Amino acid sequence: MTYAIRQTAAAIVAAASDFIIEGRAPTPAVQVEGPYTSAMESQREHDRAIGSLPVTVELLNSWTIDARINWMLNNFETDERYAHAANIAQRAMLAAPIGFPLEIERRWQKRAAKTW
Repeated sequence: MTYAIRQTAAAIVAAASDFIIEGRAPTPAVQVEGPYTSAMESQREHDRAIGSLPVTVELLNSWTIDARINWMLNNFETDERYAHAANIAQRAMLAAPIGFPLEIERRWQKRAAKTW
């Protein structure tokens, strides 16, 4: 069951991350031709946009762990790409009511530190 919990938690965090990335403002295009200085400036704007912390992540990180995990689980259950796994997530929550949320939180913190 531990493997199933880890993999389900990873899928829940991936679904939340996908949701956040899809809702981000589009990044500016990088100029590939023209003067060197304008091309480098366009790269800086692109890097700034990519490196910015999405508003959704700031909001989620300001919530309590319970509220954050409930949002992620709700998002996971309503995302049609993961609809087949929502039942597994519900069973994992019943089987490990403490360990499963902690695994989701651990994965979220790892993803948030690496991605944003």
